[in-house]
Amino acid sequence: MAEELQTYLLEHFQWLHRHPELALKEYETTNYVKNVLKQTEGVELLNLGLDTGALAKIEGKEPGGVVAIRADIDALPILEESGLSYSSENDGCMHACGHDFHTTALLGVAKLLGGEREHIKGTVILLFQPAEEAEHGGEKVVNTGMFEKYKIEKIFGLHTKQNMPVGTIAIAPGPFSAAVDRFLYTVKGMGCHGSAPQTGLDPIPAAARLVGSLQEIVSRRISPTETAVISVTRFTSGTSWNIIPETARLEGTVRTFNPKVREQIVKLMQAQAEGLEREGYQVEFTWIPGCPATNNDANLAELVRKEAMEEGFHVTLQYPEMGGEDFSCYQELVPGAFFHVGTGGKYPAHNSKFTVDPAALLGASKLMSEIVKKALKAS
Repeated sequence: MAEELQTYLLEHFQWLHRHPELALKEYETTNYVKNVLKQTEGVELLNLGLDTGALAKIEGKEPGGVVAIRADIDALPILEESGLSYSSENDGCMHACGHDFHTTALLGVAKLLGGEREHIKGTVILLFQPAEEAEHGGEKVVNTGMFEKYKIEKIFGLHTKQNMPVGTIAIAPGPFSAAVDRFLYTVKGMGCHGSAPQTGLDPIPAAARLVGSLQEIVSRRISPTETAVISVTRFTSGTSWNIIPETARLEGTVRTFNPKVREQIVKLMQAQAEGLEREGYQVEFTWIPGCPATNNDANLAELVRKEAMEEGFHVTLQYPEMGGEDFSCYQELVPGAFFHVGTGGKYPAHNSKFTVDPAALLGASKLMSEIVKKALKAS
């Protein structure tokens, strides 16, 4: 049966990898997932309420709690160079973050649990989420009201990890990945000829000073016991070599774990803008909040750890990472646990040569199935 299930998983994985789609455009992926679920014993399709993504449930033979499992389905705007025989057929779009693996693993969970409803006490919700990479997919799912409608009590999710071998997982209670926010500054002075800077108000040195002062927020205004990152990733200004421009623009990202630190940084960044305004510049500061930090429930993280060991996985401690994950949107509603599963590979996520080892699919599907059954028994 294991060999049969692995063949089943490999077929779906290769199809999904060949047909990647960007956030909120996962129409073909959505139809494929729904068709597979319709043909899976014991699985009932539900209405997610979004144009893309899918939702389903498996009702156990006995009443009980409600536990959800989430997989993300979107891909990235990357031209694939992996050399795989089942490489992307959509030029400029690639599953370079393992979402095809996540989706396939959840299809495996559906097949496993759908066929053993007599051993399930309660309800399993299967969530195939769109737009994790962009467009606030997790937030959109939350806004559908599905957590309230189906009375979801707990949620689990996994993510591939290329620098961990197959047969390994990483889990820890507490912070797992950071809150992800974006910022923009527009610094407006007065343009003039490059030979006569005194006749204008040059925004470039002001914006350059702003870059330096932003770095001091983390190094001098945030406690050394806290973790935070402020990165200016884009600096644009000017149109010609002999013209002092009127406007300079900065853009970047802030990563934090502690909500209070996150709030403190916003205020300090706004204060930087106000400082330049006192010098005569017009400064527009825009803060674009993203997903909060992923924060694993201690009891559910321990459940994952124990079950992984029982399933023969080598379990390691997951240290907090500054990357973001909108699974955190669900953890703001109900307790949840998110973990990494080793999938091997030489190249990091979001790289054009990124690959995962499909041999990890079977173990991931079985592990998630057992985790959910144990979580329902504990409800």
